Amino acid sequence: MGFNAPDHDTMAKLRDEAETNHKAYWAENGNGYQPTGKYFPGFESGWADAVNALSSGNDIPDDLTSWAKQRAQETGHGNEDDWEWEHGFKSGAEAAKLAGFN
Repeated sequence: MGFNAPDHDTMAKLRDEAETNHKAYWAENGNGYQPTGKYFPGFESGWADAVNALSSGNDIPDDLTSWAKQRAQETGHGNEDDWEWEHGFKSGAEAAKLAGFN
């Protein structure tokens, strides 16, 4: 069974769940840290990149951390404090792959 690109509603549902979990984690463990809001656009970028790769018959890289850092640099999110965007990117890429193969 091949990859079937998930629809926008699936992406939105999984993105919102992931972002809620991200915020809840930091509320409980962050010693006052407040998420910057970069997770959400990172998730959407990771989702879109993964869907594009997987829809064309390719796989996503095994090293999601390096891919996220590369894409962050390419899209203007390469500052040291953009780790939250990178984290969202990795989560979005993983979610797209799982959703498309289910």
